[in-house]
Amino acid sequence: MDDKNREQFRKILTDLMDGLEDQSGQTVSELMLEQDREIEVLADSSIQMNWAVTLRLRSRESRLIKKIKAALERIGDGTYGICETCGEDISIKRLMARPVTSKCIECKEKEEKMEAILS
Repeated sequence: MDDKNREQFRKILTDLMDGLEDQSGQTVSELMLEQDREIEVLADSSIQMNWAVTLRLRSRESRLIKKIKAALERIGDGTYGICETCGEDISIKRLMARPVTSKCIECKEKEEKMEAILS
């Protein structure tokens, strides 16, 4: 992977993380405002379900932010685009589809097959 590609992926990852962090901040503010209004109607299960869904989404976003930070660290240390399992280059096509990936498609597919067998 050349420097131009590395910088392209650094920008993609940084923009993605900035967007996720903005959304997270908004959600916390919204939940705090809703909490005040909803204290009186705690019995309403739809409100509780909305909170649960929102928190689950934010949890997923939080995990994605961690993956983005790890990918940015790999860019910094020169290991971005190298499969952590087999040490081969990860294709640019795969990185474009999933910029946070740390595994080539072959290793990821093997991992998923093993997970399916063990489940």
